[in-house]
Amino acid sequence: MLPGDAADALEIFGDPQAMRFLSMGAVDAQGSVRMVERMIEQNEQDGFAVWPVVSKETSHVIGESGITYIPGSKDVQIAWLYKPAAWGCGYATEAARAVLHYAFEAVGLERIYALIDRENAASIAVANRLGMSFDRIVRAYKRDLMRYVITPTPASG
Repeated sequence: MLPGDAADALEIFGDPQAMRFLSMGAVDAQGSVRMVERMIEQNEQDGFAVWPVVSKETSHVIGESGITYIPGSKDVQIAWLYKPAAWGCGYATEAARAVLHYAFEAVGLERIYALIDRENAASIAVANRLGMSFDRIVRAYKRDLMRYVITPTPASG
């Protein structure tokens, strides 16, 4: 995200419904700015991050999707988060497929995880549509989460 995306980002990060499955919960305007700044720093440091998803129709940020290190680990997770108005439109699956392609092809990752709250049926459905498989329950972000995993599919020849 860019610093100018902070207002759009606040519509996501400040929404209790959108943030209900994240341990930090909804944030205020300053928290949203810090989250955007952290994403920019991660992208500069790691060469990847969680990036904004922009509506072609409105040119506004409607969500985010990308890859990031799991805190305290060298493992990489895929993440997605959208404003409620964008739910059910297929954006999460479409963007996550592009992220996986980038992660495997450009970054060269061999395995990617998704950490999902047990109550988050929509994200579980996205992980399944992506071809991810449930691996196990892990402790992360100060709570127990379902871990899904995916590896690159061999190129068909």
